[in-house]
Amino acid sequence: MATQSPAGKDIVLIADDNASLRATIVKFFGLEGIRTVQAGDGEMALSEAMRVQPSVVLLDIEMPAMDGLTAAKLMIDLPWRPKIILMSGFGDSVHLANKAELNVFAVLEKPVPLKPLARFVWAALENCAPANLL
Repeated sequence: MATQSPAGKDIVLIADDNASLRATIVKFFGLEGIRTVQAGDGEMALSEAMRVQPSVVLLDIEMPAMDGLTAAKLMIDLPWRPKIILMSGFGDSVHLANKAELNVFAVLEKPVPLKPLARFVWAALENCAPANLL
């Protein structure tokens, strides 16, 4: 796990149950200068979020223990207001996420190419609108 600055400033929490995909994202983000911590399910993501107070949380929607939608609902109103980016490889999950009307930064359908994914994360870190990033 990456070293964090006070209050998790500019830390991105990556939560996905696919360890290989998570490792690929962490490695790419490292090359892009994005500092990360990671979790393998929604419960771990919530625990890590409380520990490091990340600025951005990248959540897979379909995960064991606690799905990304439930984790997002619990994280949206945390005191430091992390930006939430939801992702899923299942079209139904993306539809459900959009239908849930959660106040998230973005909902993305996997596979998301790494460069555009990094652009979404940088936009969230810099408080920019997510329009036209893919």
